[in-house]
Amino acid sequence: MGLFSRRQKPPSRGAFATGHAGDDQLLGILSERSDLASPRHWVHFLYFSDESSARTAAASVEEAGWALQAVQPAATDSGDWIVIAERHDAVVSPDAVREARIYFESIASAHPGADYDGWEASL
Repeated sequence: MGLFSRRQKPPSRGAFATGHAGDDQLLGILSERSDLASPRHWVHFLYFSDESSARTAAASVEEAGWALQAVQPAATDSGDWIVIAERHDAVVSPDAVREARIYFESIASAHPGADYDGWEASL
């Protein structure tokens, strides 16, 4: 049997189905390195075109139970503002990730020029 005649397994798609490929990939990395049931630090990043939008969004995020790590000018020359939301001791499950993406994308969509730039979590 030659090298090219062997059957190869198709690439794994992962065990997660959050509806967002990047989120599924991050969950896969987390699950390979730690137990997803373990609480961890979870951080989300939103960008806004102006300070007023950033502060309005930050107030909504805080009302929803997220702590604010930062509301400040972004480290770019664009004049954008960044809102960094976080939770400590969060369990980052596929359902929680899906719900967080829906929530943060809705916050961004309420402000012209805003963007939800995703999340990260500690191992």
